[in-house]
Amino acid sequence: MTWLSHHIPKTAGTSLKLGYASAFGNNAVKYLYAPDEVKVIGRGESIRLPYGTRILHGHFHAHPEQIELYPNAKRIVWVRDPVERAWSLLGHLLAVQKSKEEFQIIYKEFGENIEKNKLDVFEFFLTHPRLQILNRPYQNHFSKVPINDFHFVGRTHCYTEDLQRLSQLMGAEIPLLEKNVRSSGKGLPKNRGSYQELLVKEYEIVDDFL
Repeated sequence: MTWLSHHIPKTAGTSLKLGYASAFGNNAVKYLYAPDEVKVIGRGESIRLPYGTRILHGHFHAHPEQIELYPNAKRIVWVRDPVERAWSLLGHLLAVQKSKEEFQIIYKEFGENIEKNKLDVFEFFLTHPRLQILNRPYQNHFSKVPINDFHFVGRTHCYTEDLQRLSQLMGAEIPLLEKNVRSSGKGLPKNRGSYQELLVKEYEIVDDFL
């Protein structure tokens, strides 16, 4: 295997997944989204990979032992402004994940007024103890492997430019396929300071890439 492609939710991972398949072929990519496999790889343990796998792509956390298992692998990750990422994630949750426990927590608080009071919902989303894990992905993801140890860090706000940079690194032209895209900041106020303060530790991790 050559590449460990870490997909943090709402950071263009779905578009990249399709791009990998187009550039390398489906047989070269192991999509890692099944919870059991995600946990195993996230602990730095191995799973059986199909013959010919070159890219491991999915929602798995970075762990130092992964490089012991795959000594020639290079790490890839994309990041996004923490407030915009959280806003996009909330929109996704409200639109297509109404069966999830996290949605039920919000619905219990706001009922049918969720869409009418979106900014109030967003503040609730950022501060409720049982929802905060959804909004602190960088602290969780880079807890064992610092972001500066990654071979490639892409920026979603420079997606076209950085996709070309990734293509050069990987030696294959990855096509620009924008799927599952939600507007970065539509509906958010221009002054986002209060939200940024709630996510200050997230910004500390990715500030150099924003």
